Amino acid sequence: MEHSFAATVAALLLTGSIVFGFYALENHFKPKENEVPVKTEISVPEKAETEKAVLGVFEGRLALFKGESLYPNKVYDFYVRNLPKEDQSRLSEGIFVSSESELESLLEDFMS
Repeated sequence: MEHSFAATVAALLLTGSIVFGFYALENHFKPKENEVPVKTEISVPEKAETEKAVLGVFEGRLALFKGESLYPNKVYDFYVRNLPKEDQSRLSEGIFVSSESELESLLEDFMS
């Protein structure tokens, strides 16, 4: 009889420990009443959602720059010296491109 009583007490202690452990974990991760919950979402400005792309010049050729990189993402086999001075100047300053269709249109205009 002693053995079954000891086993029952041990089982109850083990069960109580497990229940207490879960309770402690649950309360550990709940925000406190006076605590401000941490915001997990980061708002991104609308313009930052799409990667900035600029059509410009690299080593005398038409090039597409993405992000803040000083090196082009793509260099086209077209020398800007063949363009009118006004277009050369615009490309030297960089032309912001907001979409793939706008890029295609600009490339067609410059390379035709």
